[in-house]
This record gives sequence, C-alpha cells and structure tokens, in this order.
Amino acid sequence: MLRVGRILFVTALSSVIAVGGISGCTKKPNEEELAKLEQARAAAESAERKLAELRSERMQLEQQLEQKKSELQLHEQERDELKTKMGQ
Repeated sequence: MLRVGRILFVTALSSVIAVGGISGCTKKPNEEELAKLEQARAAAESAERKLAELRSERMQLEQQLEQKKSELQLHEQERDELKTKMGQ
C-alpha cells in the first residue's frame, strides 16, 4: 500500500513538472511591451515624487497653522485682558 502511494506521488509530481516544462514560463517581452513598462515605471516614479512634495507641503502648512493658532490664542488673551481693564 505504501509503495502504491509513492508511485502515485512520483507520477503526479512528474506530471506537474512535465506540464510546466511544456508550457514554459513566458515569452520574452517585445519592444512595445518594454516601452509600456518603462512608461508605467516613469509614471509611478513621478507620482511618488509628487506625493513626497505634497506631504512636505502639508507638513509646512500644518506648522503654519499651529503658529497661527498660537498667535490667535495670544491675541485673544490680550483682548480679554483689555476688556477686563476697560470694564474696571
């Protein structure tokens, strides 16, 4: 029984290898496919650069926003102090 199982396993494995060998991997890409691949690669690199620029811009804008918020808070405190002084 064990021998039959091994024979079936070897037969199945050799069948898989034979089918893979017959079908082959893939054909080599032609010039048009290579050009499309290069265009896609260039577009991906461009998109990555744009993303990095936008992230940098966003960080700068967030820093400016925090500065403006702190300035606003200072001016509001000053306004409140002046209101209290004027009310007295």
